[in-house]
Amino acid sequence: MKRSNRGPRSGENLSAGRVEYLEQARRRVQARRLRRTVVIVLLLAALVVYATGAVGSSIALAKDLVDSVKIAFLPRQGYPQQTGIQEIYQIEPLAGGYVLLGEEGCVVYSDKGNRLNSIQTSYARPALAVGKTHFVLYNRSGNELRVESRTQNLYTMTMENKIYLCGMADDGKLAVVTEDTRTLARLTVYSAQMEELLRWSVTTTEGTPLRVAFSPDNGKLAVATLTAKDSAILSNLYLLGVSEGDPVCLAGVPGCIPQWVGWTSNREILVIYDDHAALYDVSGAEKGRYDYGGNGLVDFSVGDAGPALLFEGGQVALLNKGLGIEYQGAVPSANRILRTKENFYLLCDQSVEVFGADGVYQWSQQLEAKPEALLAGRQLLLFCSNTVQQLEPPAPEE
Repeated sequence: MKRSNRGPRSGENLSAGRVEYLEQARRRVQARRLRRTVVIVLLLAALVVYATGAVGSSIALAKDLVDSVKIAFLPRQGYPQQTGIQEIYQIEPLAGGYVLLGEEGCVVYSDKGNRLNSIQTSYARPALAVGKTHFVLYNRSGNELRVESRTQNLYTMTMENKIYLCGMADDGKLAVVTEDTRTLARLTVYSAQMEELLRWSVTTTEGTPLRVAFSPDNGKLAVATLTAKDSAILSNLYLLGVSEGDPVCLAGVPGCIPQWVGWTSNREILVIYDDHAALYDVSGAEKGRYDYGGNGLVDFSVGDAGPALLFEGGQVALLNKGLGIEYQGAVPSANRILRTKENFYLLCDQSVEVFGADGVYQWSQQLEAKPEALLAGRQLLLFCSNTVQQLEPPAPEE
């Protein structure tokens, strides 16, 4: 006996009701697959907890895995999207997405354009610090902080004193700098399970911490401070082991202010100052240096290819990882710069200008409003006037 085929024949038009029924069936199947995958992930996580006994870290890992599964199975929303953020204070990449901070609070999106989380706060001076899959939202004029995954709140802390600064490692470690009435400031490092790992009472001689950065292996912390010596400002760079050891001063640089601190490897620390850039080894040796020659720094971008520096008067410098010059030259007047492996992008008053790594002009896109930020991930995302859209080169003319 032949099996009858009850499905639509080739070329047969489906009614609107039939299309809706099939779409609902598809969503039900997708939901069952997602639930089944989440259950499998939780069972595997439970086995890890049972086998290792590391309950806290395993639960954190399970939450990350569940987040990743949820995000992977979400249907692609695409771009453009309305963010609800009228003025961007800060934007940071996360694994598989990004977090966006403004006066209204912060929102988390996936690379596919799905809104994963939305947080409303009354913080007067909010700020973000991110790791790989977590971020901390804190109040620089208060004493509260929130640690968030990509989809949910993990915990909220109220510190004894006002928060100056926070930093987050890829494995969930958290560094918090607070006011200290007895000395100057206190730096405390917590594990992902909120166990205190390190405490450093910072004195006026050592300086106020301005920038902190965890190493790629999450075992070390670089801290840039600012103090006064002989009636002049002095920037110090300290290295701390997260698990043991006292702070070690790697460098003391007079007359400048650190704008950014990051690690180029587990042994090298890059510091962007307001008048030069310097690369230090963990032993304290200066491995590279680039002086701005009196040019005022407008913006900078640090990527896998090396730093890109934008100066007043329409000048740009592209440096390699050792701070050697790859390209420097004149460019259109701009407010922001972003460097990728192949190009660098300038955000101007009402346009995005694109140049190759050799400084050769590639293309541009005119905009109706001032661009606020550009983020490089799986695709280039442009943030402008409460909207995020994908930035793509123009189609070639036929």
